Amino acid sequence: MALARRGNAAVSVTLSLVRACRRFYATGVTEAALAQARRCVFDGLAVALAAAGDEAIGILKHVTVPPAPAGGSSVIGGGRLPEEAAARVNGMMTALLLFDDNSGPMWGHPTAPLMPAVFAIAESLGASITDALSAFVVGYEVECRLGRVLNPSAYEAGWHATNTQGTIGAVIACALLLELDETRTCIAVGIAASLAGGLRRNFGSMTMSLHCGEAAANAVRAARLAQAGFTAHPDIFGQPNSYGEALSREWSEPAFLAMIAQIGAPPAIVDPGPILKLYPCGQPTLYGVDCALALMRDHGVTADAIVEMEFRVSYILPRTLIHTRPTNALQAKPSMHYCVAATFVDDGPKLSSFTDAAVMRPPVRRLMECSRFVVPPEYDEHVPGVRERALELPVTVWVRLRDGSEAQATMDHHRGMPQNPATEADQLAKFAMCAQGRVAADRVLATLNRQGAALQELLGLVA
Repeated sequence: MALARRGNAAVSVTLSLVRACRRFYATGVTEAALAQARRCVFDGLAVALAAAGDEAIGILKHVTVPPAPAGGSSVIGGGRLPEEAAARVNGMMTALLLFDDNSGPMWGHPTAPLMPAVFAIAESLGASITDALSAFVVGYEVECRLGRVLNPSAYEAGWHATNTQGTIGAVIACALLLELDETRTCIAVGIAASLAGGLRRNFGSMTMSLHCGEAAANAVRAARLAQAGFTAHPDIFGQPNSYGEALSREWSEPAFLAMIAQIGAPPAIVDPGPILKLYPCGQPTLYGVDCALALMRDHGVTADAIVEMEFRVSYILPRTLIHTRPTNALQAKPSMHYCVAATFVDDGPKLSSFTDAAVMRPPVRRLMECSRFVVPPEYDEHVPGVRERALELPVTVWVRLRDGSEAQATMDHHRGMPQNPATEADQLAKFAMCAQGRVAADRVLATLNRQGAALQELLGLVA
């Protein structure tokens, strides 16, 4: 078991993480952090509602989900299921449309694996919204801090950080709500680590969003198993054969301990804060979407006029956005080629842009056929500093038109990023689009903001 020195006592590496999280939960969750958590949850509920009737959710419920005999936890969009099953369905639902939030430090999606696990446990406990949000803030912190010590190599190897880091953040949040002692919490983390996974090769399929559902469900399972006395190694982040070593060739125990010392200082949910999407597609594609909108606005470029298009990007994007000629809606969402083409054809990608029929439209097929990725030399993985920022580097879209002229636009920070944030009006419009009249955005916001409100009341609004 790896030991870290704390004063005169030696404690395990995992215990150091658990103690830092418990301290943060007890004294460090600020009102600013809670306010950002409300934004993330408001966004997460919206995108889950939009996906509630999707075919993939129906398949998941039919094949894997038993009905709740009594009680259970709320399913967004309606119904009740056992805790773990509700977390799985709500997690997949939140991620399915690829409209959920992102985090730069995490290299993934923080809310989709975390919110459903927190809500399943918190609702069973009769907890308040504030209790749930406080645990959410700590889980979010773990997801993001882990991102800095596992990536870029874990991401490059093909792991989906939304699951591998989301599971750990979610299980710690669940353990806090269940008031597990520090030993049981370490056990819960050990159980969850063996259940985690998720491969980026599955991007563009139903399984991509299932990663979030499994992360949430496995966090609930691990916390409940630990509570019941199940065993696992109490120092899963210790050496040898640590979780970090299994995922990342750059794993360093000193770096992990340094990360622990930074927990909550400041909270990652505040600085840099979440990326709240304004379009229902993969976050890296949003640079290209905003470039296309700028080309239309500033240069008068139209879809019909384009004969050649380049996406000048970091080395990681062609390895991430693998569907250059998608043939269905799920493949299209993480496709730069489709999302940019749909921007020119649809004046920005909309929910209606992502149907199987929409993907096969001749105007977008033509634009995809004349598009290609280009990795400029300065964005090569061997250039110092590039790998650490690979998903946050500027993107340029260059076009050549039928008359022989050329135009290009570069986007350093797409709309929705902390440096170019979504406004309250943006979030309200997004909620209305996703909820489609099922519940008014102001009712959800009022409940989220009301002191002492029970989580059950919030979930009742979106059932």
